[in-house]
Amino acid sequence: MDFRARLLRLGELQKRNDQPLAPLSDAADPPLEALVDGEWVSSSGARCFVSEHLYPLGHDHGGLRLGDLHAVPIDDWAPFIIAEEGQILDPQQSIFVDIETTGLARGAGTYAFLVGLGFFEGEHFRLRQCFMPDYADEEALLDLVAEDLAHHRGLITFNGRSFDWPIIETRYVLAQREPPCGGSPHLDLLSLSRRLWRRTLPSCALASLETSVLGVRRGQDDVPGYLIPQLYQDYVRWGHTRPIARIFYHNLMDILSMVALAARAGKVICPSLRQEGDPLCDHISLGAFYEVIGRYEDASHAYRLALEHGHSAEDIAAASKRLSALLKRLGRYDEAMKIWRARIPGDEIYPYLELAKQLEHRLRDYAEARHVIQEAITWVRTRDVLLGGQERQRLMADLRHRLARVDRRLAEVNGYDNPGTGPERCSREG
Repeated sequence: MDFRARLLRLGELQKRNDQPLAPLSDAADPPLEALVDGEWVSSSGARCFVSEHLYPLGHDHGGLRLGDLHAVPIDDWAPFIIAEEGQILDPQQSIFVDIETTGLARGAGTYAFLVGLGFFEGEHFRLRQCFMPDYADEEALLDLVAEDLAHHRGLITFNGRSFDWPIIETRYVLAQREPPCGGSPHLDLLSLSRRLWRRTLPSCALASLETSVLGVRRGQDDVPGYLIPQLYQDYVRWGHTRPIARIFYHNLMDILSMVALAARAGKVICPSLRQEGDPLCDHISLGAFYEVIGRYEDASHAYRLALEHGHSAEDIAAASKRLSALLKRLGRYDEAMKIWRARIPGDEIYPYLELAKQLEHRLRDYAEARHVIQEAITWVRTRDVLLGGQERQRLMADLRHRLARVDRRLAEVNGYDNPGTGPERCSREG
């Protein structure tokens, strides 16, 4: 696109009429509408290219139907959304938003040149993409996006809290317009995915989740995300349309994967949809999240499922530790003690220490506490290779102190000074 053409687009040499200008492109590149199904739409003296796709609810993406998302009860989304008190998020009334931008920063110089919007409409899912062919056309983009956002009462994004939505809000503020959807409940699928799968998957990037969670393989029409800003600049300067068609495909796949990912996550967080032995259901991560938000019974249940269906010794050990710590926190000491006893002997020191504390301080069974402490001392001595020097010294000092205290209390209970207890014996034991 030469300098004269840019000036024409900006209205410096002639006023824009009501008809959209013919797209300017290289002779080697066909017009955009020849590559992407859609049409040019005029608004506010500017224009956008709008592409729409209508999918039935039974459309398969990643082994899931788009309509599977409807099966998740609305209340099950509540712990995972950002919302004002009393607000709920209903995916059927919400809008999926994904943007392609001129850069990766979130400042005033970053534009959203392609905004993908997806929403349920009766028995279909409508996916609408609004493309800004030049910076001077932003008003048209903002008009069209605001119109769709105004008809929905919730946002669903992927990393939208940190990236997509702040950029959209900034563009409206800079245009001296009220950002749409202000205060709407917001479900960020990146945050949800990290809650569910960060412990077990190597990455929670959308491309990685497509592969590991959905089994989606994108076609050759896709384009790497890091190239997208430069490809748009090439379009604005030179009118190269073929790469823009690939960006449309990239954005479309992002939104379809977001719908499928939400449906897949729903099968994990919803008890009535959760399948026993589901390899993608990490009960430890789920339990940890429930614990953070104060749903302790749900957390306890999730940890017990992890113990029952643990795929490895590491998972069982982690579930045991989290469950016993939660039970202790809730004052259910006897239940916690059963778990600690079951982990002795074992590969961790914490069951010995926790059990010894309960026996000494709560049950005052000093003889049994002494026995457990001695077992712990033996455990430390046999793991010189695994423990660092400082860690071993710290543990031995703590255990010797405990043993000396228990010996003194045993002597007090027996009513006499026990020459075989106290600091001298403790030093010999250590």
